[in-house]
Amino acid sequence: MRWIVLKENEEIIGSTSFHGAPDSAGMLEIGLGIESEYQNQGFAKETLLGMWRWALTFPEVQTFRYTVSPDNLASIAVINYFGFEYKGQQMDEIDGAENIYEMSAADLLSKWGRG
Repeated sequence: MRWIVLKENEEIIGSTSFHGAPDSAGMLEIGLGIESEYQNQGFAKETLLGMWRWALTFPEVQTFRYTVSPDNLASIAVINYFGFEYKGQQMDEIDGAENIYEMSAADLLSKWGRG
């Protein structure tokens, strides 16, 4: 897990982590949480892009996955901003229905570079 910290005052405003190592097909899923008072200010986009660019340094990573509740319109807007492709839904035992979005590591590198 990595904390999301404001530079100006070192306040923790969220966290992010991958849901484990890449699976046997090279898929890597990320989790993200931003405190409500800091949402809709670009921190999610900055955090996700930074984590994905870091993960691109590992050749075993082939696909990035993001799952989100169909009701979480803000997170869906963020993932659509990056150009992830909707792949369907899954039922999570804890979170319920989740939309699945994916992008290949090659496409992420092509669209967003290494930074």
